[in-house]
Amino acid sequence: MEGKTLAENVKIIVIDDEEGVRESFKMILKIKDYDVTAYEDGEAAISSVKKDLYDMAFVDYKLPGMDGIEVLKKLKEVDPNIEVVIVTAYASESSHANAITLGALEYLRKPFLMEEIYELVERGLRKRRAKKTQKKDSSGPGAIH
Repeated sequence: MEGKTLAENVKIIVIDDEEGVRESFKMILKIKDYDVTAYEDGEAAISSVKKDLYDMAFVDYKLPGMDGIEVLKKLKEVDPNIEVVIVTAYASESSHANAITLGALEYLRKPFLMEEIYELVERGLRKRRAKKTQKKDSSGPGAIH
């Protein structure tokens, strides 16, 4: 298909209990034509990820009910390939290390710049493509099953 861009069919989920933050993410990501779905809590978002495939998730660290780290764990259980960015205004070294250990792509501090969001999405997409390529390579001729 001619002219297909990277942004085509890229699905991103945003989980933040502040409507203003969700709207900012939607505005920023839709400029690049990404498909964005936003939720105010982890429960609804996890249900959505069980039904649909997403490329990336931006998850607020402080959420009502389960916190962002718990949401990260559950998202990775449902889809190990989803790239998750933890977003927080309350950064600490231990929470940062914990998020990265549990598989977060990055730990983004609020307030953030549009460019930071775009850079993280590009990084996440590159990482996903690399994983897909590795899978293809390992099931090729000569692969041990």
